[in-house]
Amino acid sequence: MDEFARFLAVEVLLSSYDSLFSNGQNFYLYLDPKSNKFGFIPWDLDVAWGGFFLLGTTKERERASIWHPWVGQNRFLERVMAVEEFRRIYRVHLEDFSARLFVPERLYRRIDEVAEVIRSPIAAESDFRLAKFEQAVSDKPAVSSSGRNSQGANRPAHQLKRFIKNRAISVRQQLDGKSKG
Repeated sequence: MDEFARFLAVEVLLSSYDSLFSNGQNFYLYLDPKSNKFGFIPWDLDVAWGGFFLLGTTKERERASIWHPWVGQNRFLERVMAVEEFRRIYRVHLEDFSARLFVPERLYRRIDEVAEVIRSPIAAESDFRLAKFEQAVSDKPAVSSSGRNSQGANRPAHQLKRFIKNRAISVRQQLDGKSKG
């Protein structure tokens, strides 16, 4: 239960909806022959951090429920979340990760560090890609190049810092019982 609660807590914090939560993909389930226990391995997290734009709005992914994070019916998750001991362990992990790891200022520093290293190679690709990159790592509201909420290449970039800040607030409010998400 502990390992799955950890896995689920991270997926929930990241609003990783190209996953078990919506389309049932991008993870491996394996049976360890030594322990005879199942394990989960996430993969293909390119649209984690609330970036799965095919499902809901950015605001909806920022405010997604921590207690019912799946879309539609999911008998497995419904049954797991119905187990009070699992919910207790899961909550402990959410509290811990929210206090130590999913901390906006901490993550902003990491984003800025990585951005500094990769900015030059991105700039070498094209001015368009550099502009999208700068939108993605900025905490200022993004607008499309046409000034509207466009689709395709003209839609504003998914902004990591804004997602992180809003998701951290939403998770905290849900843990405190002030919001259902």
